[in-house]
Amino acid sequence: MKIFKFILSIGLTIILASCNQGPKVIATTIANEDIASSHSTGIFSDESGSSNTQSAPVTSDVHTVKVLEVLPTSKYVYLKVEEKEEEFWIATTKKEVAVGETYFYKNGILKTNFESKEHDRVFDKVYLVANIVAANHGNQSNEEPLLNIETKNTEINKQIEVEGSIKISELVSNKEKYNGKEIQISGKCSKLNPNIMGRNWIHIKDGSMDEFDLVITSEQAVPEGHIVTMKGTVVLDKDFGAGYKYDLIVENGQIVSSK
Repeated sequence: MKIFKFILSIGLTIILASCNQGPKVIATTIANEDIASSHSTGIFSDESGSSNTQSAPVTSDVHTVKVLEVLPTSKYVYLKVEEKEEEFWIATTKKEVAVGETYFYKNGILKTNFESKEHDRVFDKVYLVANIVAANHGNQSNEEPLLNIETKNTEINKQIEVEGSIKISELVSNKEKYNGKEIQISGKCSKLNPNIMGRNWIHIKDGSMDEFDLVITSEQAVPEGHIVTMKGTVVLDKDFGAGYKYDLIVENGQIVSSK
């Protein structure tokens, strides 16, 4: 009888142990429900309706990434980034992001087989991020001593007196006159946003009206700091979508000279 009870006890122990060896379920709390959840893509819900989209837990580490490519949509922006020699995609709410600049983010959630309907593309892997912050966000003051501005403007004007080029102040003051016409304009490239919507966005200043940000779109690129002369067509009230809207812009720019 004692032997039977001993065998029965061992059997029950084995059965109970086997029942406790099933798959363990680990509950995950998603920190940013506005960016994504395990059942939906949150703010990206109208971007991906795919039932094959899979979620992974939120990452809480701070990431430092360099932007390699920008794909804007009407509400969001996809960014191909590099971190420690690894390249991958992240997505966040729409904002101006510069290729080549460094940004910080945390609390990203991994999505696989994620569809962007506006770009007709499925990303094998993308991290949804609530916000990104520029690495130089603490040094973005546009204030500058008046003496420095005046000195800079004088130097620029001396460098870009090019025959046949009109001044930015003349273009802005008489924009209706130049609407739809090809012009030649010269200035210093103050900023370059490359490879956005299939074109480069060249910002130039010539010292005549530097409070106005003149943008020239082109298939060609101009390094920041270069003095350039370009020809292009003046267009008014241009809306490219994705937040790119201009009262005045010069399109299809062609470089005449650059130094």
